Amino acid sequence: MTTPIQTIRDDFSLLDEWEDRYRYVIELGEGLPPFPEAERTAANKVPGCVSQVWLTTEQGAGADPVISFQGDSDA
Repeated sequence: MTTPIQTIRDDFSLLDEWEDRYRYVIELGEGLPPFPEAERTAANKVPGCVSQVWLTTEQGAGADPVISFQGDSDA
């Protein structure tokens, strides 16, 4: 699932309460593809989090490159 950033911004602007914004972020995360087990490495682990969190980035090629983020946590 790819949600355009403007759609996310528009949706956030309608949500006044932090709890609603939190739920929205969770909903977006539930629509993502599974995080590859091979990416759960120390190099991809986010330090300082209470939960275990992994994050990867990839920059696409081209005149207007896109940066893609992929992440997961044990929470």
